Amino acid sequence: MIRFFALILVAATMTGCLFVVDSRESIGDQQWSEAELDRVTVGSTDAAWIRSNFGSPDRVSTYDNGMEVWRYRNTSESESEIGLFLLFNINVERESAETLALEIRDGVVTDYWVEKR
Repeated sequence: MIRFFALILVAATMTGCLFVVDSRESIGDQQWSEAELDRVTVGSTDAAWIRSNFGSPDRVSTYDNGMEVWRYRNTSESESEIGLFLLFNINVERESAETLALEIRDGVVTDYWVEKR
């Protein structure tokens, strides 16, 4: 009988023992922000403004028709350590990346989009 109550007591104390031990998030390379992106106007924002506000692109693709696509990348990482029943620790890591692609023709932005991964 005492063993039965001891077992119930142990089981009751172990319920709900999933908890976060440590969590951190780090911002990697941030070349652009949503606020800056809101200032880009298709058809009027020029390449010089883009370069002065966003810096040099990570990658430039040039096409035969004179169009260029400039790509800027933002990255971030998060890591959490989760404890389970005070016995196990599990590390959960996540990396995310967003790439801003700007289509430029004749020195003016003609289109842009954000690719998320």
